[in-house]
Amino acid sequence: MPYYKCIFVNENGNFSDKIIFADNKNDLESRFQNGDKKLIKVKRFYFKIFSTFKIFSRRVNYSQFLLFNQKLVVLLESGTSFINALRIIIANMKKSNFKEILLKAESDIENGIQISDAFCSTELPFYKIYRASMLAGEKSGAIESIIEKFNIYLEKINNIKRKTISSLTYPVFLFIFMILIIFLIMIFVIPRFSSFFESFESKLPTITLIFVSISNWLKGNILSVLLILLTLYFSLKFIEKFNKRIIVFDYLKLKTPLLGKIILQNSMAVFSRTLSILISGGIPIPEATEIAIETFSNKYLFSRVKDVPEKIKKGNLLSDVFKDIEIIPGLMIEIIKVGESSGNLKDVLDKNADFFESLIDNKINSLVSIIEPIIIVVLGLVVGFMLISIYLPIFQTVKVVR
Repeated sequence: MPYYKCIFVNENGNFSDKIIFADNKNDLESRFQNGDKKLIKVKRFYFKIFSTFKIFSRRVNYSQFLLFNQKLVVLLESGTSFINALRIIIANMKKSNFKEILLKAESDIENGIQISDAFCSTELPFYKIYRASMLAGEKSGAIESIIEKFNIYLEKINNIKRKTISSLTYPVFLFIFMILIIFLIMIFVIPRFSSFFESFESKLPTITLIFVSISNWLKGNILSVLLILLTLYFSLKFIEKFNKRIIVFDYLKLKTPLLGKIILQNSMAVFSRTLSILISGGIPIPEATEIAIETFSNKYLFSRVKDVPEKIKKGNLLSDVFKDIEIIPGLMIEIIKVGESSGNLKDVLDKNADFFESLIDNKINSLVSIIEPIIIVVLGLVVGFMLISIYLPIFQTVKVVR
C-alpha cells in the first residue's frame, strides 16, 4: 500500500502535514471528506515506496495480534478512550505491516468510521470474527470485555496450532530424512557398485538384482517422474481453482489415517469456539453461524457446511441442519441439541471445543509416539536390505576365490 504526504488545514487556518498510507488518492479524499481538518494537498511519498513492495505474505501472526489486543484491553480498562489507546500502542511499535494496518485504522476512526469497520483488513487473523466481535462490543458498550474474550479464543487457537506444529516437526523431519537417505543410496551409491558387479561371472543374488534394477530405473527416470508429479499437482490445483465443486487435496487430507480425524476435530473445535464468542457478543445465531463457518479452512469441509446459515435463517435448528451432514461428528450434534434445548448454547459450545481440543492433544501424542519408532524401524530395515544387497555378492565372490 503506497504512502502519501497529506497537508491539512483546520477551521482556524492552521496547517499540518502527515504521512498516511492508502490504496490511492481517491481513498484518501473520501476518508477525510467530512473530517474536522480539510485535506488540501496529496503527494505520493516515494521515500517509503520500497516498504510497500510485497514479495511474501504480510499477514499478521497470531502472537503479534494477541499482544496488541492484550495491551488494548489493559488501556481500555484503565479508562483510556479507544482512539487514544490505539495511538499509545502505535507510538510504541516498530515499523511493520501491522503498524501500517493500525495507522490506517486510526485514521479511519478519526474520520468517523466505526471501529468494527476500521478493523476489516484481510491481513488480520480471523478478521471477520474480529470485526464481528468489535461490532458486538460497540453495540453493548463493553468493547474491552468482548476483546478479552476474543483474546482467550485467539490464545487457544494459537496454542493448538503451536502444539500441533511442535509435536509433528520431529516425525516429519525423520520422514524426510529417511526418504533422502534412500534416494541418495539408490541413485548415487548402488549405481557405483552396479558397474563393479558387472565384472562378476557368477549370478548375482535376487535381492541385489532387484535393488540394481530399481536404482537403474530411478536414475534414468527420476526427472520424468518428478515432472509428471509436478504437472499432475499443478493441473489439479488449476482445476480446483476454476471449478469450485472439484476438491481433491483437502478431501484426501480428511481421508488420511489419523491426520484426517485430527483435521476434522480441529475444525469442529475452532468452529465451536468461534460461534460461542460471537453469540456471547450478542450476534444472532444465523449471522454468527455465517461468520463461524468461514473458519473451516479445509475446502471440502467448507463445501459441506456453506449452506448451513441459509437453512438456519429459514427456521431450522443448528443441530437439525448438522444432522443432515454426515461428516459432522454425532457427539457434536447431540451436544449442540442439549445447548439449544437448555438455552445455554454458548457454554455448551465452549465445553464442546474443550472436549475436541483434548481429543486432538491425545491423538497428536499417540501419533508422535507411534510414528517415530515406525520411521526409525523402516529406515533401518530399508538401509539394512540395501547394504545386504551390496555386500552379499562381494562375500560370495570372496568365498568362491578362497
